[in-house]
Amino acid sequence: MKKRICSLLLAVAMLLGTLPAALAGYENFTTQATYTPGQFTDVAADAWYADNVRASYEYGLINGQSDTRFAPDSALTVAEAVKLAACLHSIYNTGSSDFAESRPWYQTYVDYALQNRILTAARSDYTQPASRAVFASVLAAALPEDALPTINTVADGAIPDVSMSASYADAVYLLYRAGVLTGSDSAGSFLPSSTIRRSEAAAIVTRMADPSLRRTVTITASAELTANEIYERCMPAVFKLYSYDARGSLISKGSGVVISADGDAVTCGHVANGVQRLVAEMLDGTKREVSIYDIDTTADISHIRVVGSNLPYLETSSEVQTGDKVFALGYPGGGSAKVTSGTVSNPRYSELLIPMIESSATVISGNSGGALVDAQGRLVGITVSSRDSGTPSYAVPISVLETLEGDTALAPAQYTSTHQPDASTCYDKLYPVPDFGKVAGVPLLGSSKDRGTTCFYYRMSDLDAAGVRVLLEYYAALNGNTFYQFSDGAFTSSAGYMLSVSIIETHYQGVDALGICVSGIGSQPVGGLVRVAA
Repeated sequence: MKKRICSLLLAVAMLLGTLPAALAGYENFTTQATYTPGQFTDVAADAWYADNVRASYEYGLINGQSDTRFAPDSALTVAEAVKLAACLHSIYNTGSSDFAESRPWYQTYVDYALQNRILTAARSDYTQPASRAVFASVLAAALPEDALPTINTVADGAIPDVSMSASYADAVYLLYRAGVLTGSDSAGSFLPSSTIRRSEAAAIVTRMADPSLRRTVTITASAELTANEIYERCMPAVFKLYSYDARGSLISKGSGVVISADGDAVTCGHVANGVQRLVAEMLDGTKREVSIYDIDTTADISHIRVVGSNLPYLETSSEVQTGDKVFALGYPGGGSAKVTSGTVSNPRYSELLIPMIESSATVISGNSGGALVDAQGRLVGITVSSRDSGTPSYAVPISVLETLEGDTALAPAQYTSTHQPDASTCYDKLYPVPDFGKVAGVPLLGSSKDRGTTCFYYRMSDLDAAGVRVLLEYYAALNGNTFYQFSDGAFTSSAGYMLSVSIIETHYQGVDALGICVSGIGSQPVGGLVRVAA
């Protein structure tokens, strides 16, 4: 009998020896709390994350925001991400997640994370929402690498919006290959700049704690598309955009891009600001009313909504690198749909008010608000301007859209009526033309008036220190007050104010000066009202 027992013990020892040593820590994840079905009223039994919420609660990793509310769509903060990583690491290595109380509450977890190299340096954004990139970086460091063995084939460069040069790339690829992350769409996109939701966090931490929950997926690198393929795939989501004033007169034609099937869309700020009506003409010729969520006139971007459902749309990506091939899609000159190609010369061109994507793709009037897409057809920016020749051109990174705050889409007339220019920033009796002196912080040299044109003069020497940036700030102030250079020459108002603004270099009383000249203009309509299909 003794030999039999020894043989059995030896067999067990040999069997245990075939298991990866790193897996031993998983036995420490045990039930710490009882989860009652229906406990959280905002977690439906058939929700994709329901089992993950239950498991994360039972492991004592994620509690509800109250006894009955889990808040699956709420954003997780950086501090909460650090806490999850610290708890995973502690349970895996010691079987316990008991941490001392601290002020602020998360400091004890931060200290642990720093001591155990989960964090390589202290952060300043603990109370801010955690991006998916930050969450992946923190979570990937919570377990030893051999506890995250590869079960998926994910080639380098295959995740479409995660460049191999990104600081978080190693962490993301590790978690994809381990089956902890599987991507947000059929292409396997990660959406690194998006915030992480509590439902997603529950799925990720339970896959970290329980290898049986990990998912299999294969992602291969996408081939670059040709210009014709880009047109076929992407142009249905790019529309011509008509802007109208209060008289129903056509002010301008631009472009816009649909980014969700239910009509979320993006265009330039100057195409939408101050208008009374917006109409989108889709590639198939159908016309749809457009409403406005919010406009950032400094960045020159607007979050809008196109009426409709099941609309063609573009996926987005915030990953842009120097040398990337890109395509600009829009309706140059207000005419036919067109695609131009180029390469990114600077993904963060810093000579403008916000960093822009500079590329060699040709953009002219009418392209404003159109799409800049990468070689896989993902939207990376919204085209806004170019040099006189149309190249280089500049696009607002699509990630800027996340900074806009409006959550209710308003009819353009209603949005305009509730976003009036501030009279205190304008020239007296020339509302709503912004006062250059107030914008630039320089004194008025003098003024003149002749035949309905009033000019305000400022010493060039007062502007030399700030240089071009002063003009950019004034352009943004004009844009914010509904004035834009819709064609060569003067700035005119998208809201129908009968004034135009010209900026000139001149002399005033023998002094080199910058002149801001404001003139009255006629009220001849530019175009007629477009008809919209029911």
